[in-house]
Amino acid sequence: MKYPVILNFKKIALAKQATLTDAANAPIAYARQKILKLKEELEVFKDKTKSERVCTIKATKVIDFRSAYNFVAENEQSFGSIKREGLKSIWKATYLLNDAGENHYATIREEKPFAKIMDALAGQLPGVGMICNYIFNPSYIITTEEGAELFRITKEPSFWGGLFKIDKLAEVDSSEEIRCVMGLLIMIFLEQSRG
Repeated sequence: MKYPVILNFKKIALAKQATLTDAANAPIAYARQKILKLKEELEVFKDKTKSERVCTIKATKVIDFRSAYNFVAENEQSFGSIKREGLKSIWKATYLLNDAGENHYATIREEKPFAKIMDALAGQLPGVGMICNYIFNPSYIITTEEGAELFRITKEPSFWGGLFKIDKLAEVDSSEEIRCVMGLLIMIFLEQSRG
């Protein structure tokens, strides 16, 4: 993948959806939430044609407060998961990223919680919301247990507020890269649904 990667989250749709494109504007993935499912499920395809599935991200529980989300490959093998840290993250979002063996691999932390709060509160006001999309731009960072920074995702100023930029901060192998990008993808879906 060529960085920065752009994640374009579609807010105005029956089912939530997002596209990922690299720095050369080549499609990386197209994600679409399955509607009318008891457990949340997100299908991730190579592009909008939906001809090649990358993975499926499945919730482990019906209610997402304590649910983990497994990254399941085409062969039905899990290659990782993500779980929101419960009560610690009321104001500041924190997610734990696990590898295929369910070992803690990395943590996604919100860098500027005030920006998210202001974006959520002021963003709901008619007229003001569009201006807030240009002012308050929360960012999240993925770090290993040792503190090494791997990726950063930042909300970009945009009219509809659904544009994010993913920057790669360190070299990782391809399996770690896909796990981190899928973790950021589902994290954005979850955070956008919370407001």
